[in-house]
Amino acid sequence: MDPVSLPLRIPYILRAGIIISLGIGAWAIAALMVLDACPPEQRPWALGLVAMTAFSFCSLAFLGTRELLVNSLAWRVDDRDWRFWLFLSLSHACSILLVGVAEVPASHAPYMLLMVVNSASLAVRFNPRYALSFNTLVAVLFALQFEESQWLILALCIVMQLVLWSFGLSIVVEVSEVRRLRVMGDELRMAQAQIAESERMLERRNIRHNLHDNMGHELATLHMNLQIVEQQAARLELDEDVMAPLARSRSSSRRMFAVLDDIVTGLRQVPSAHFYDALTDLIEQATTLSVIVRWDDKVRISEPKCCEALLSVVREFLTNVMKHSEGRDVLIRSQYGNGRITLELTDLAVFEGDVDHGNGLSGVAERISAMSGEFDVSKTAEGRLCWTIVLPEDVA
Repeated sequence: MDPVSLPLRIPYILRAGIIISLGIGAWAIAALMVLDACPPEQRPWALGLVAMTAFSFCSLAFLGTRELLVNSLAWRVDDRDWRFWLFLSLSHACSILLVGVAEVPASHAPYMLLMVVNSASLAVRFNPRYALSFNTLVAVLFALQFEESQWLILALCIVMQLVLWSFGLSIVVEVSEVRRLRVMGDELRMAQAQIAESERMLERRNIRHNLHDNMGHELATLHMNLQIVEQQAARLELDEDVMAPLARSRSSSRRMFAVLDDIVTGLRQVPSAHFYDALTDLIEQATTLSVIVRWDDKVRISEPKCCEALLSVVREFLTNVMKHSEGRDVLIRSQYGNGRITLELTDLAVFEGDVDHGNGLSGVAERISAMSGEFDVSKTAEGRLCWTIVLPEDVA
C-alpha cells in the first residue's frame, strides 16, 4: 500500500510574508495606474493621498506585527483599538477620495480596487461582525464613486475583501494555534518536572524509611547483643584479650548507629536543599514566560508533601498566566518572618477583570488549608493579580 502523502502546507510566517508582499505589489500597481490617469493639475493632491494611503497601510502592518511579538504570538480581538480604526478609516478615506481627485474612469476601477482592498485583511483586529460590516460599507462608498457598473464594482470589491480578510483570519487562527500548542507543551513539561521531583521525593522517603526501620533495627539488635556478651564476659572475669575486642565492637556499633542517624537526618533535609532547584526546573519549562525569582535564604521547606503542594500551586499559577494573561512577566517572591513562610506569585501585567474564585482557586485554597496555611488572591495597588500563600514554619 502506497503511503499517503500529506498536502503541502506553507508555514504561517511565509504566508504572512506573501500577503504583505502581495499587498505592497497591489498597492504599487494601483498607485501607478491612478497616477497615470490623473490630470497633471491634480497630480500633487493625488500624490499626497497615495502617500497617506501607503503610510496608513504600513502603520497597520507595524501595529499588527507588534501585537503578535509583544504578546508572544497571541492575537487578541479588540474592537476598542482606536489606532486600528483610525488608520483603517484613513486608508480607505484617502483611497475613496483619490477616485474623485484623480478622476479615475470606470475602466480603471479594477486597478483602483487593489488599493482599496489592500487593508481588508488587517480588519481581523476586530470582531467578524464589525470587520465585515466595515468592509461592506467601504465597498459601497467606493462603488458610489463610479456612475457606470456600480453593482459590478461593488460585487467585485466585496469578493476581494472577503478573500483577503479570510486569508488574514486563517493566518491569525494558525498563529493562535501555534501558541496554544506551545502553551500545552509548557504545561506538559512542567507536569513532567513536577512528577519527576515527586518521584525523587518518594524515593528518598523510601530509602530513609528502609534505613531507619531495617538497618537501624539490625544495628540496635547488634549493639544490644554485644552489650549482653560484654556483661557476661565481665561476669566470667575473662581476660583483657577477650574484653578489649568486645568493647571495640560495641563502640563501633555505636558509631555506626550515629552515622546512620546522620544519613537519615540528611535525607530528611534534602527536600529543603533541593526545593529551590525543583522550583527552578519547573520554571525553566515555562518557555513562553519570563519569571523573576526573589528567594529569601531563610525560607526552608523540608516536608515532602508541602514541597509537592507548593510546586503544584506554582505550576497552576504559571499555567493560568500563559492561558489567560496579556502579559508574559511573572514575579515569584518568598519571605520568612515571625515563624511564617510567605510565598507571593504575581502576574506583572495589569489585570483589568474581577477576581473569580473558580474551581481552580478553590482547589488551591483547600490544599493550602489542609496544611494549616492561608491562601489569598488579590489585586495589588498597581492593578496586578497576586496569589499569596502563608504557611507556618513547622508545617513546611
